[in-house]
Amino acid sequence: MAAHSSRKLGLLGEDLAVGFLLRRGISIVGRNVFVDRDEIDIIYRGENGLVAVEVKTVRKGADPFEALTVDKMRRIRRAAAHHPRPIAAIDAIGVALSDVGVEVRWLRRIR
Repeated sequence: MAAHSSRKLGLLGEDLAVGFLLRRGISIVGRNVFVDRDEIDIIYRGENGLVAVEVKTVRKGADPFEALTVDKMRRIRRAAAHHPRPIAAIDAIGVALSDVGVEVRWLRRIR
């Protein structure tokens, strides 16, 4: 998959993840927030403070959480640790697109 289409897929997944959170009454604080060279896809206000969310989007039967590599987790932890406001937790949202629909899964407090 080309970088351009991969970026479009990622943005679509982030839009779907934001909609998923909003439907649950969650207040989104930021999207695509860069902390130095690292990016936090979504930040929302949780019960115990701000939560950083890593969104992984895949097509046709793949597991989005397989893309949560050790390196990716290290970068999201580093971004959360250096964010100017304290990040209380890190979540992951997996978005799987297929010919029959969309599946969204939410893993809370992965850190």
